[in-house]
Amino acid sequence: MRNKIIVLLILGLTVAAGISSYVGRGWAARALENGPFVVEIKAEPIALNQENPAVNRVGELSYVAGWALSSDNDDFGGWSALALEKGAKSILLLSDKGDWLQTALDLKGDKPLGIGRLYLFEKGARGRDKSDYDAESLVRLGETGFLVGFEQEHRILEVERVGGPNRPAPVNDLVDLSVLSGNGGIEAMTMLPTGKLVMFAERGLDQQNTLPVWIANEKSVETRRFRPPSNYSPTDAATLPNGDILLLLRHYSQLDGVSVKVMHLSADEVASGQTLVGRELAHLADPLSVDNMEALDIEVLEDGMVRLYMMSDDNFNPLQRTLFMVFDWHVPQSLR
Repeated sequence: MRNKIIVLLILGLTVAAGISSYVGRGWAARALENGPFVVEIKAEPIALNQENPAVNRVGELSYVAGWALSSDNDDFGGWSALALEKGAKSILLLSDKGDWLQTALDLKGDKPLGIGRLYLFEKGARGRDKSDYDAESLVRLGETGFLVGFEQEHRILEVERVGGPNRPAPVNDLVDLSVLSGNGGIEAMTMLPTGKLVMFAERGLDQQNTLPVWIANEKSVETRRFRPPSNYSPTDAATLPNGDILLLLRHYSQLDGVSVKVMHLSADEVASGQTLVGRELAHLADPLSVDNMEALDIEVLEDGMVRLYMMSDDNFNPLQRTLFMVFDWHVPQSLR
């Protein structure tokens, strides 16, 4: 009986958070039409291992630092994608309500993120539903532009600048996104050094337990498959300079809770034409600090080490947290 009450409480809070998100959208959007909000971000340091703070490694990743983020602004949260800017001195976040947040990034300061500026996805978004702007993936395009992937209303938009004009990306004419389920869109998207866009679907397992993947440019598309670890779904991806891909995956169940994997796909495997499998770099599960990790970007440091920046989507649910976690991957010499 107690477990049933707990489950009902969780479901009730989730529904309430969703209703609040939808109802509050009109007011926030009207205010944002007049310019960005200034958002103060609070940060509480977190250990990698909640039971043993001395632990600073998981798999092949070394833990740099992590924080639980919060704000008094109700529109803070839901971060499903991130992009590093200005040599990793600032960061851009995109929520599943379509809001952009830009803020300074300083891992050595008192807190990692400074005062943020919150923008509407585009002018004229006032009063529209969250489902119209359910952004899940983000890829930088040139100096100021981006490609943004959406679910529910599946599409890839080409955006000129933060909060600026947008248009359907040419890849929409090549990829049949209608095969995707409403809440199982292009969660993970990244650009190869060749300029080709790689798109991983969150859902849509076939009888061989593989998910659809598309590798496309403006003129052609190659359909591939990815075999994820059992019960895990891609949530974001980032490409290394040599064409290797780091893939973030998430699993959630009421019984097991949430866990996350970071996978490595070599450039040779991506180019092979075969089903993608990859190899595991790290697995995060209780008692490690972890939540609904959906956002990933990387920075290649001067010594060749790869720094991973990950953010969780709290779904505007009071039972979840916005975690910002940073790891270093000492790339094996054989992969450099």
